[in-house]
Amino acid sequence: MKRLRYNWDDEIWLLHLEANNVGRDDKYVTYSRVIKDRGDNRGPKEKVLIKPGEGYRFIISRKSNQEIGLDIEFSKDLLVKIFKLYDRAYIPSTSDIFYNNG
Repeated sequence: MKRLRYNWDDEIWLLHLEANNVGRDDKYVTYSRVIKDRGDNRGPKEKVLIKPGEGYRFIISRKSNQEIGLDIEFSKDLLVKIFKLYDRAYIPSTSDIFYNNG
């Protein structure tokens, strides 16, 4: 099992995670949120299933200022890449979709 901790900073509130299963069995990427001033210092574990021969991409978003990091665990049969996403690229400006309620 491989483990890493990512500590959030003021610039990055999103991570793009890509996992490819090169093994023969179902594998999971598991992550839990590290919460500031919490007794056990971790939120509940969240799991993402990756089937053999398949890949999966997803985004993990920081939920609040109280969340200071992520603990990420995965099997050696998973090839995992993690990319930082800069929030300013995802801040909405004006709406491209207009809905007339009348």
